[in-house]
Amino acid sequence: MIIQLDSRTRIVGTNRAWELQRTRNYKGDKRWEAYKWFPSFRQALADAVHREIRVHPARTLADAIDGVADVVQKYEQLIPSEYRLSK
Repeated sequence: MIIQLDSRTRIVGTNRAWELQRTRNYKGDKRWEAYKWFPSFRQALADAVHREIRVHPARTLADAIDGVADVVQKYEQLIPSEYRLSK
């Protein structure tokens, strides 16, 4: 399974783990490279969401709240309904 998060990041399921991958330029070619591994899809997705929230450019509390809402909405739209996680 490959779930494209944006043009530079995706989650890929392998036989042994879930990988967060990003694009790298290698001799003029764009290649996908794993940079983090997780035992579950939930952990891979949570890490991707947390990272995007951490690096959001918000400078005020109101901007931060809006930023978190935007990130959550983006990821909800990317994940097919049968794979959405519930508590």
